[in-house]
Amino acid sequence: MADNTSQVKQAEAILHAQDYLQILRTRWKEALFVFLLVFVSCAVITKLSTPMYTSSMRIEIKPPGETIDITAGGGAESPVRSHAAGTEYMTTQFEVLVSQRNLMEVAKKLNLPKQWGTSPEGAAGSLAGMIKVMPVRGTNMVDIIVSCSNASTACEICNQVTQTYREIRDRQENQQIQDAISERQEVFTRSADDLDNKAEAVRYIISTGKYLIGMWNGGSGSVSSSGAEEQKYRDLQSAQTQLINELERMRVHVGQLKGLKDEDLLEYVVNSELLSAESYASSRVRTLNETYHQEEDERAQKLMAGYGERHPIVLRLDEKHNSTKQDLYKGLVDMRDAMEKQLVAKEKELENLGVRIKEAHEALRGLKLEEREIIQAQEDYMNAKRTHDQLYSKLLQDKMRLNAHRSIVEVYSMPSVAGVPTSPNIKLNLIVGAVVGLIAGVVVAVVYNYFDTSVKSLEDAERHLSLPVLGVIPQDAGLLVLQGGNSPDAEAYRILRTNIELKKALYKARTFAVVSANAGEGKTTTLSNLAYVYAAAGYSTLMIDADLRRPRLARYAEIDGEFGLSNYLTNNELELKDVVFRTKVPNLYLMPSGPQPSDPSGVLGSYRMDQLLSEVSKRFDVVFFDSPPVLGVSDASLLVSKVDATLVVLQPRKMPLKALLRTKSIIQNVGGQIMGLVMNNVDISADTQYQYYTTYYSYYTNDKQRKEPNVGAPRPAEPLASAPVDAPAAPQRRRESSPASESDADLY
Repeated sequence: MADNTSQVKQAEAILHAQDYLQILRTRWKEALFVFLLVFVSCAVITKLSTPMYTSSMRIEIKPPGETIDITAGGGAESPVRSHAAGTEYMTTQFEVLVSQRNLMEVAKKLNLPKQWGTSPEGAAGSLAGMIKVMPVRGTNMVDIIVSCSNASTACEICNQVTQTYREIRDRQENQQIQDAISERQEVFTRSADDLDNKAEAVRYIISTGKYLIGMWNGGSGSVSSSGAEEQKYRDLQSAQTQLINELERMRVHVGQLKGLKDEDLLEYVVNSELLSAESYASSRVRTLNETYHQEEDERAQKLMAGYGERHPIVLRLDEKHNSTKQDLYKGLVDMRDAMEKQLVAKEKELENLGVRIKEAHEALRGLKLEEREIIQAQEDYMNAKRTHDQLYSKLLQDKMRLNAHRSIVEVYSMPSVAGVPTSPNIKLNLIVGAVVGLIAGVVVAVVYNYFDTSVKSLEDAERHLSLPVLGVIPQDAGLLVLQGGNSPDAEAYRILRTNIELKKALYKARTFAVVSANAGEGKTTTLSNLAYVYAAAGYSTLMIDADLRRPRLARYAEIDGEFGLSNYLTNNELELKDVVFRTKVPNLYLMPSGPQPSDPSGVLGSYRMDQLLSEVSKRFDVVFFDSPPVLGVSDASLLVSKVDATLVVLQPRKMPLKALLRTKSIIQNVGGQIMGLVMNNVDISADTQYQYYTTYYSYYTNDKQRKEPNVGAPRPAEPLASAPVDAPAAPQRRRESSPASESDADLY
């Protein structure tokens, strides 16, 4: 099973690869155009590019030392925060290297504005385009790369960028430390005053005598605990919760007992298990209940022993049982009354307990507030003291740090003057251009093919339209009446004729409409050549030009088409022989379209058209109607609804799939029977899946030319008919007879 799955996946992968190769074979012109466009553009740009020289150096940007942080002490209006030596800081410094301020300093020191004849801002902008900063991943190192048309200038710029950055940052940090020392001194002074105030506040609270507190000498002392009061408050709350739950149960039972009497009262008391609760039922009621059930059991035993309902012993038991029942009912009523009184007492007890809880809460709250006051005062003092000590320590450090040496930049490699230009790299550019052009060409071909919704292959046509393909006609197939019957193109139409004959009996078809979705798909040429191979095979064949708007069949057959179908359909006095003409091909006849009527669709839908179909079906072996395009005019819809079968001619990559589906839907909706599709004008040389057609056609045709040089050729000496002839009267098909030996008397 696993082997089969692997083989299927491998076959699918091969199929997908073949699909992409097929796209490239089909769209090779577009792919080649894009490839040449990209490659030539790359070559031209490379040729016109100015040679550039590159100079580079590697440096390490040191993170700032422990600078100034006065946020802990508070009170500073504009505190200077410490710089984080993390990823964000380093990323910022990499950008500062090529910032406008830094580059303007570089341009001024190198006198670039005068050399380049521009402003300092313009020189800084030009430098920004020359300099590239590339951080080394995972380190604080950075590569500074300068590309310039002058090698020595590139080296000078590379050195000066680093030196200028070092000077600017040193000035900034010195100024930052000086400003911070001044601010920290002010904060330190305010912190000392705040510390004295908080110490005085603690001493005042102690002096009031509200608390028993240990000796306080500027440190911390222990205060009295409020744990006993808090435990008392919690115990009262717990008792209140238990009492509330008990009251809720009593209210439920009392509410239920009020409306019950005798049997119902007894049933509820027993089911609710009130008798088992000592707080509700007295010992007398519980005893009566036990006696009541014992008497019931004793009576049941007597009855099971064979005593009757009227037996003296049973009657005495009944009398005693009734007395016990009455006493039990009375005891239950007394119990209910006692529960009501008990409920009132419990509610009063709950009310008193609530008052006690409120008093305990107020006492505990006052104790907590007083306790929090002394604790908060001590915490404020200790926090202020810690802040004061920190500020004093940092103030001393900052004064020493001001004159200390700070490492800002460490240089690891110095720039040098380049001897050869680094760009443009002609070889690399051409290789990249070729690769990019090739990829772009393939992508364009695939994308173009993806957005092309037309039917592209025989498999697409059969899969999407659910119709068989009866024939594949090669590209640029000409008229067989001019080429002769031994050309490869003729064999394609013979295959089409064979497939039609194999399906002909299924449709009981003698009349065929040859249609297409739109104009220009070769349906008229297909009809002419198909009729030719039918006539060459001995079938009496009639071509009817039913395209009353743009007729062409008469011109292909070199017959005057000014008199024909439209005359017959509009004139009831004309007969079939008046509008049917011989062609120079034996067994092949033509009914031209005639003059264009004012209402072509109305003429084709007339009763006279039905008569025509009936008559030609009887007189000819096969009749082909050249139809207008299905999309756009209604003539084709009328025609396909009347003929026996319809052949749809389509060109690959011409019409969208939606249009072809619409064509199929129109034909089927009017009752037309589609026998199959004819793939016309197929580029067999570019599409490998059709190449076997060319091979077979050529092989077969060459073989026939060697063995039967004259079979299928039209009679060369027969003149062009210029007048109508009598139509044949239902001729019998003669497959074995040669068209050249067939006389006009047999047909008419």
